[in-house]
Amino acid sequence: MNKIDKLKTIIGEIDQLILKSVTSSSPNFLAWKSKAERFLINEYGAESYEIEEFKKLNYNLSVFTLNTPKSDYIDACMNGLKCAKAILSTYLEELEESKNDLNINAYDKLKYEFGGIKTVIENYTKGGFVTNDLYSLEQAIRTNDKDKIKYFLLRLLEWYTENWMDICDNKFVINYDEHEKNRELIKEIYEGIDEVDFSQFIDRNDCNRKSEPVIFLSHSSTDTKYGNALEKLLSGIGIKKDQLIYTSHPLHKIPLDQNIYEYLRNSFSRKIFVIVLWSDEYLNRPACLNEMGAVWVTQSDYTNIYVPSFDFKNPKYAQCAVDTNRMGAILDGSENCKASIIELKDKLIKIFDLSVDERQWIYILDQFMTDISN
Repeated sequence: MNKIDKLKTIIGEIDQLILKSVTSSSPNFLAWKSKAERFLINEYGAESYEIEEFKKLNYNLSVFTLNTPKSDYIDACMNGLKCAKAILSTYLEELEESKNDLNINAYDKLKYEFGGIKTVIENYTKGGFVTNDLYSLEQAIRTNDKDKIKYFLLRLLEWYTENWMDICDNKFVINYDEHEKNRELIKEIYEGIDEVDFSQFIDRNDCNRKSEPVIFLSHSSTDTKYGNALEKLLSGIGIKKDQLIYTSHPLHKIPLDQNIYEYLRNSFSRKIFVIVLWSDEYLNRPACLNEMGAVWVTQSDYTNIYVPSFDFKNPKYAQCAVDTNRMGAILDGSENCKASIIELKDKLIKIFDLSVDERQWIYILDQFMTDISN
């Protein structure tokens, strides 16, 4: 049953409730009200205008005594149900108009349906990687980032594939059909997103691109465990795909057919912040030392980050052009490490003018500490 048919059923049940002379405490009424609220939450979100307006409806008497006749309670509930019918009928008209809009594309559908997709998943679980994927997808939608949108849609599909049997076998999951609809909807959007023309957004974004800062994560390919953990953390706080150069990640690598050094040279024309991921292997890679030299030449701001096994007595380290006495963060999972990462987050928020939900940040930081410790 699609959402339009579901809403029609909910609206149709109102007349039956009125005929049964229910009150606000009748089991049939309470079951209907719960069903209507779940529908609105799944469709519009738990904090949406639609659910707030619905919850304002009153089905009971404002003033009553022990001698108040039952008929008064029935009339009060009937009046509330009539108001609910009027409101839900308006939402039904809007849904039907949206369905009849032949110009809607996969991206428009994603923006329209995202609140419901998110709510269905979060009602099942509040933890794990999927929470971060939902947050990152929402950020990608806000920035019209096609590659990230595809990437995190695929991650959601993979999550459903991995957890489908658990969802089906969980006796506490009473909305199995909504999960099935969710999975099919995500798949439909993912398969149609390539047909959407994002050039209208890209052209507008490119006007300001040269003035935007960018992060360059200089690293050795042998240290991708730590590089990937940093990438996940940076994306989690809102760093866009084109604001991070990290050549070991599919979303931040050098574009196909681009000359790597020419691409880096053009990127260094922007305001750049460099994260140097130090390791003994990094010091043995001429390409890495060239990148680090570019930091010094361009006088870019930078932060030193060290893998746990880094040898600070390595003579090559003392010969580097950058200030090796500058305090950095050692990714050893300690409290000092955590404090340094928080300082890095605060610094990047100022540079990139970001706004980060603190509850989400706590999860992102905890996940980062887990990633570098495993």
